[in-house]
This record gives sequence, structure tokens and C-alpha cells, in this order.
Amino acid sequence: MSYLTPNAAIPAVGGDMAAYLAQPSAAPRATVIMQVELWGMTQHMKEVADRLAGAGYAALVIDLFRGAQPPVPTEPVENWGKTFETFDDVRATLDCRHALSWLLDGKAGFDAGSVFAWGFCMGGRFAHNLAVCDPRLAGAINFYGRINFPRMQTKPFLPIELTRLIECPYLGAFAAVDGLIPPEDVSRLRDDLRSNTNAQIDVYDGTEHAFFNDDREAYHAEAAQLAWDRVCAFLDRHAA
Repeated sequence: MSYLTPNAAIPAVGGDMAAYLAQPSAAPRATVIMQVELWGMTQHMKEVADRLAGAGYAALVIDLFRGAQPPVPTEPVENWGKTFETFDDVRATLDCRHALSWLLDGKAGFDAGSVFAWGFCMGGRFAHNLAVCDPRLAGAINFYGRINFPRMQTKPFLPIELTRLIECPYLGAFAAVDGLIPPEDVSRLRDDLRSNTNAQIDVYDGTEHAFFNDDREAYHAEAAQLAWDRVCAFLDRHAA
């Protein structure tokens, strides 16, 4: 698996956090913080960030692993589970807040404008968490992020319990078949966002987890294009 080369560093608790910043040729229409999949700072994340830049948005991919080696898809599933269980959700949520502050304070060297969070798989729950805990966020996009799981020491709060605290615009994209995210979790998410008139939860027929990632076997080109179009419409609609 190939990884992107960071080109930015963000001050955070315990040291700097590596990041990859993609900028459009003109002033950005808004900025997107991208929270990575379980596989970390992959080339796929860079490609999505560059694609956002091509659409006129700045994109900041942040290293939620803080330099630690994430698992790879070819490893045993047990290794994926161990990574999930040991991953510090409080620390990573704080990292997302530091990235948001870095952008809004102009530390990236440009006016970030409205800042959104877009998380994939593991990162989806941190886009969700950031929407819960920081009212400065302009909107959250959760691509098949798991928000309900057994409580454990590294995860003292469950994202699904906090959904009703989200007031910013929210876009969710979930697979029709996903062993990590049962339909009842998606239904509860939709129900708990019902009072949020700027929330949209989409389930993509014929898809499985990670259908947006063209490096995975689950990639579904038609659904991925539709999901991309909805992301662009969401950003266009809610960017100040």
C-alpha cells in the first residue's frame, strides 16, 4: 500500500500532527478536514484531497495515527480489530479540534472560510465527534463511519449516543450491506437527526463498506460518483 507524503504539521497535544494540504489555484470556496480510514494516510486520501482542490476547495488530510503504522487490508482481520480497540478516541477527537483551530486561525497561510469535516470508515466517527463537540464546524460528512460499538476504556463515549447534540449540517453515506454498521444503527442516526433540517442520510443500494475507495474490492463506481456529487452539492449549499 502506498502512502502520501505529508507537507504540513499541526501543533497538537503531545507533539505535531502530520498532514497533507491540497489547495485550489484560487482562494478556496471552503476547506475540508479529511479524517482517514483505518489504513491511514494512503495515496487514496491524497487523490480525494486533490480532487477537492480541483473543485475549488482546500483539503487537509490529518494523520490520526500520529505516525504510528496503521494496519493494511492484507493483514488478518484480528489485527484490524486490535487497532480499533487500542485507538484513543478522545485523543483523536482533540486532534480534529486542533486541526480546525489551525485552519480557522489562518495558520495554513490562507483564509480557510467555512471548514467542514469529511471522514471515511474509522474517520467517519471523528467527523461525527467533531460535529458534536465543536460548534465552529460548518458541516460534517460521514462516509460509512461506525458510530455504535461496545464501550471500552479507549472509547468512553459512543458517537451514536451524542447524535442529538449535532446542530451543523450533516451528510451520511452508508452501504446497503455492511457487517460493521447494521441497518438499525443507520435508522437510529437518521431518527436522532430528524430535527436537524440540514441533515441527509443516504444508503446506497448494491454497495458494501468502503464502496467509495477505488483501491478496494468493494469499490462501486456508480455509487461512488453519486456520493461525490452529493458531497459537492452539500459543500456548495452550506459553504458561507
